[in-house]
Parts: sequence; C-alpha cells; structure tokens
Amino acid sequence: MLKIFKKKPFSSQDLAHQAQRILSGQCEKWDVDDYESCDPKNPKLRDLRAQTLSCGLPEEWIELDDAQKTRLQAIIEQMREVKVDS
Repeated sequence: MLKIFKKKPFSSQDLAHQAQRILSGQCEKWDVDDYESCDPKNPKLRDLRAQTLSCGLPEEWIELDDAQKTRLQAIIEQMREVKVDS
C-alpha cells in the first residue's frame, strides 16, 4: 500500500526558529529549501514569511548589511508572537 506522508504544519515558533538559523548562518542542509517552499496556513504568518523573502534570498541573508539584518530580526520576532491554531 502506498502511504502518503504529510508534513506537519509549521508552528510560528518553528518558522521563526528556522528563519533565525538561516539569518545567523547556522542552518542545516534543507532549511533554506524548506523555508522557501513552506506555505503557512495562517494568513499573518504567511504575510510575515513573505516579508522576510522580500529582504532577499534566504541563502544570502548572512551577507546582508546590519540594517537589513535588523529588519529581518524584527520580522522574525513578530513571527514568534503569532498564535496559530493547532
């Protein structure tokens, strides 16, 4: 029998943690791909993720200037505050 595995939806904490790892350069092998391809169901979380992507490609975040990193950090903090229904 063919089993189809669904990925567990990202919580706001998971998404913020992943973005933080990418920003700090401490990401793991698939973090950038997972972050770019995730589709949060919560509209606020989806909007915040889009805002991070408007800052540049995640794989290039480590090279951003301090002002852009500060902007990203502020968005990541907002992500952490989003309440997502389970």
